[in-house]
Amino acid sequence: MPQSQAGNGLGRIVAGAAVGLVAGLAIPQAKKLAMQGPSLAAGDWMDALIAEHRLVENLFDQLLKTDDSDMARREMLLAKIAYALNKHAVEEENVIYPALMEDSNSDQSKHLGEEHLEMKTFIYDLRRIGSTDPSWLGKARELWGVIQDHIREEEDEIFPAFRQALSPDENAKLTAMMNWEGLKAA
Repeated sequence: MPQSQAGNGLGRIVAGAAVGLVAGLAIPQAKKLAMQGPSLAAGDWMDALIAEHRLVENLFDQLLKTDDSDMARREMLLAKIAYALNKHAVEEENVIYPALMEDSNSDQSKHLGEEHLEMKTFIYDLRRIGSTDPSWLGKARELWGVIQDHIREEEDEIFPAFRQALSPDENAKLTAMMNWEGLKAA
């Protein structure tokens, strides 16, 4: 093989590796931005969390409409719900609940954190028993009830009062911190 062809082949390999490296580094970051995008676009921290609540509601609507012939769809929707709830929990547990604690709302903060643990336990149980178990859909409905109560409490009682008690600068700082946590978890 002539020297120029060998060098040219090596150049292609190096260029291909470089493109692969750049894509490998960029794609996960693009996915993170896509996952956090709706929260970023929603506005402040509370509006972003409410938008994430609506996403989970939509996924549960789809999940609860499945029947026993849709086991793979159930598992896929549960995975999406678990992923969305995990990202959401990281945002709340790493930023909002500590801010509540700092603002003399420690009982509310602890209560909401305990509810997150309850939801995680439900998801664990659903994964453990599997979607073919006859009790699976009933347990999923039970989880949805717990989540709905949690959402109502946050949206109707705790978050509006907390946001109102904060200055615009404090709300802006919480929003930035929460979005950073969301990007890391996405």
